[in-house]
Amino acid sequence: MHAVSLKNIYEKWKHDTEIMLSKNGVSYMLPEMSALLYMIVKIMCMVFVGIIAGITFHNVYLVFVLMVSGYFLPNIIIHMSNNSDNDEMMSDIESIYDIMRIQARAGVFVKDSLMDCYVNTINKRLKTALLDLCNMMSTNMTMEEAVDIFSSKFNNRHIDVLCIVLAQAQSSGKTVQILTDMSDQITNLRHSRAKSDEGKLERKIEIIELLIFIGVLAMGVFAMGNEISGMINL
Repeated sequence: MHAVSLKNIYEKWKHDTEIMLSKNGVSYMLPEMSALLYMIVKIMCMVFVGIIAGITFHNVYLVFVLMVSGYFLPNIIIHMSNNSDNDEMMSDIESIYDIMRIQARAGVFVKDSLMDCYVNTINKRLKTALLDLCNMMSTNMTMEEAVDIFSSKFNNRHIDVLCIVLAQAQSSGKTVQILTDMSDQITNLRHSRAKSDEGKLERKIEIIELLIFIGVLAMGVFAMGNEISGMINL
């Protein structure tokens, strides 16, 4: 009974880890990465950070804290990588919503709309997943099954909403409205991020200019100090 319980825990951990790797793009970038291999990578990071920390510091508690941080370092990297992918996909996702919305109004079949979305998509990760989705829909697989597999490859709320719309597979006014609302939401979000990035760039430029001014001022003060010192010595 105890062995069965441990097996169930292991199977659940393996299943959850593989889903996490798939949804965050690790399975796309590193197809050979399994749940067990991922655990080995985390342990290796923990040991490596522990060795470096042990050489650098002589505090047992600090080394322990850094080792724990090293264990979770792959999770942080994966999270950051997925966020970067999601940012790069924004324009493609906006385009997908627009294509789906326009063609839903025209009564075009979902499969044909998705193929047009695939052709117009630039991001490789999203493009590959769309092609797989189109291929699955060409088989005997149901729309719900194909969409579930497609959804399992992303950790992106905009794609989650798209999957809900695809699972319905209806050209109703409600579906069109959802696509329109999501397209507008993504557009507004992209504009907000663009303004935010522009503001950050301006602040960085101001900081650089301030540092240059301080550097020039410091050089001037230093040179003046040398001249005054020379005059006094004379």
